Amino acid sequence: MKLNRNMNNRQIADVFYQDSKEKGTVDVAFDNMMDVRQVLEEVPNLGSILVDPRLEKYKRDHLLSDLIKQFSINTQSFFHMLYDYNLISDIRDIVNEFEKIYDYKNRTVVAKVITAVQLTDDQEARLIDVMKLKLDAKKVLLHTIVDKHVLGGVVIEAESQVYDGSIRSNFEALEKQLIR
Repeated sequence: MKLNRNMNNRQIADVFYQDSKEKGTVDVAFDNMMDVRQVLEEVPNLGSILVDPRLEKYKRDHLLSDLIKQFSINTQSFFHMLYDYNLISDIRDIVNEFEKIYDYKNRTVVAKVITAVQLTDDQEARLIDVMKLKLDAKKVLLHTIVDKHVLGGVVIEAESQVYDGSIRSNFEALEKQLIR
């Protein structure tokens, strides 16, 4: 695994993904990165703490070691490289980029679903099946949001596209046609 200080966060994440793939540990690496995300939610400024010169180096080293001790050897090496290259402050963005790469390679789609009422389990299952076919995905993860401003129907945001099947958008389209 080769990193350099001139790489952007996406390139760094991709290097780690490719290295993990070669070693057959991509799923383990993904789990480790999601664990880091959970830590970052609890300690949002962790990356800054690990590069803060006011904290003695041995304390920063110890903090990093405690953070990654339960991770795979490959993930530990990756984090030590980030730390040694002073790239650890970007860890949140690197984790996000790694997740995007992992999802893309595994054909996983994360979709935001906005509805006026909570979807039933059956409706969610049918929506997932339709999205798998439409987006050629192996797996679809739904993040549902109930919004009373949606009059009815559903608005889906997935893969940088918006699928608006809400009644409001249908009314707006009808209004435009009537005005013509």
